[in-house]
Amino acid sequence: MSSENTQNYLLPHLQIENDERGVGTASGTFVVVAEYLNGMGVLHGGITAGLMDVICHRAAGCHLGTDKALGQRRWPVTLSLSLNFVGTASMGTLSLQAKTTGGGRKTCFCDGRIEDSDGNLIATAQGTFKLLEGRLRRY
Repeated sequence: MSSENTQNYLLPHLQIENDERGVGTASGTFVVVAEYLNGMGVLHGGITAGLMDVICHRAAGCHLGTDKALGQRRWPVTLSLSLNFVGTASMGTLSLQAKTTGGGRKTCFCDGRIEDSDGNLIATAQGTFKLLEGRLRRY
């Protein structure tokens, strides 16, 4: 694969619906289908991790930092992401939420959570993101 290839092969599989973004926040839903289940019939941990990275990334991209007058979205790069797998999910709709909890112009911190349609907690996360200048690509 050449370094000029910028296509992301994972994102088309992590289709977050009802995408909403605010200042330092992001939310959406994800429909779990059979192909995302592991051998035990529950959502694969890798899918959970990918979803958490995407939703926290979106919140980080809306972080205003210390320059609140600017209001420019920046391209976040994940520096660290710590996940806590609290419950299990099977087929159905998941709710994803993330918000920034602090940071400045070049780095921000996010908390994320995933719940099932009954409000049961599936996973939480804490992440650190580097904020790069430039136009934020929408995906």
